Amino acid sequence: MISAAGHDLFRKLTDAAEEVVLSTHLNPDGDALGSQLSLARYLVSRGKRVRIINQDPTPRNLRFLENEETPIEIYDPARHDEAVRSVDLVALVDNAAPDRLGTMEPLMLSVADRTLCIDHHPSRGSPWAHPVLDEESCATAVMIYELTRACGWTPDRKAAEAMYVGLATDTGFFRFNSTTARAHNVAAELLRLGVSPADAYRSIYERNSLSYTRLHGHALVGLQLASGGAIGAVALRRELIRDLGAEEVDTTEIATSLLAMDGLGIALLFRELPDGRVKVSLRSKGAVDVYTLAGEFGGGGHRNASGIVIDGPLDDVVRAVMDRTIAVWAMRDSPPADGEA
Repeated sequence: MISAAGHDLFRKLTDAAEEVVLSTHLNPDGDALGSQLSLARYLVSRGKRVRIINQDPTPRNLRFLENEETPIEIYDPARHDEAVRSVDLVALVDNAAPDRLGTMEPLMLSVADRTLCIDHHPSRGSPWAHPVLDEESCATAVMIYELTRACGWTPDRKAAEAMYVGLATDTGFFRFNSTTARAHNVAAELLRLGVSPADAYRSIYERNSLSYTRLHGHALVGLQLASGGAIGAVALRRELIRDLGAEEVDTTEIATSLLAMDGLGIALLFRELPDGRVKVSLRSKGAVDVYTLAGEFGGGGHRNASGIVIDGPLDDVVRAVMDRTIAVWAMRDSPPADGEA
C-alpha cells in the first residue's frame, strides 16, 4: 500500500505547483498512458497548467485515451528543454529508471531535484527527489486512483477510463499473478464511475491492423522452441517489419499470446529496432521469474512480464538471451546442491 508519507508528499507537491510536466518511460504502454492522462485530468481540475511530454508516440491502439485538453507532445529538445527546466514540478509516472527515458534522460536528470516519481516497479535505485513507490500495487494507475481519491477527487469518466486501461492492461485483463483483491476493488469503483470493460477491451485488443495480423502470423510461423518446449522465442527482423508496414505496431501482445501453448513457461519476442538495437519482450507463467533475467541484461519490469533493450546485431542478442534463458530454466528444474536450502 502507499504509505501515509507518500500520500502527504503527493498532496503537498501537487497543491503547491502551478505548472507541471508529466512524462513516462519510452514506448509507453497502457499503464504509463492511463496514469499520465488521469493524473493530468486531476491536476487540471485543480487549476494547474499541465503538459504531457513523452519520448515516443502513443501506440495506435491506445490513442482513444488521448484528449484535446492535454495533448501528448513528442519530445523535441529545442521546444521542450527550457520549458521543462522552468516548471514547478515534474511528475514521472510508471518508471523510476533513468535508462528507460531514452533521449529524455539527460533532461530529466537535470530536474531530478523537483521530480515526483510515482511507480510500482521494483526500484534499482533512482535519483528522483520525491519518490512515491509501491511495489505491491499491480499498476501505477491504481496508485493514481488512490492518491487522487485521498485528496477528495472523484475521477470523471475520461479519467476513470484511463485508470481502468492502466489497471487492466498491466494485469493482462486480470489474469496475471499481480491481480489482487485490491485491483478488483479499484476496478469495481471505476465501473461505478461509468467505465465499460467491453468497450475498453474492444478499443485495445479488437482493432488490430492488417499489418499487425500479418506480423503476428509470421511470428508464429517462425516460433522456435527450446528446453523441451518450455521456452518459446520469435524474432522479428527489420526487413519483415518494414515490408509489412508494421513500424508502429505494438508487438508485446504477440509475446503474451505464446503463453497459451500448453507446456510453455517462458516466451521471448525479439524485435529489431530502426536504430540497430533489439527490444526483447519476456513473458512467463506462474512462479517463473523473468524480471531477474531481464535485469541481467539491463532490463526491468515485473516477475511475469519484463523487457530489455540491447545494443547489438539481432542474431547475437537472440543467442545471448536464449542461452541465458535456457540456463535459468535448467537451474529452476534442478534439485538443490548439497548444503543448499
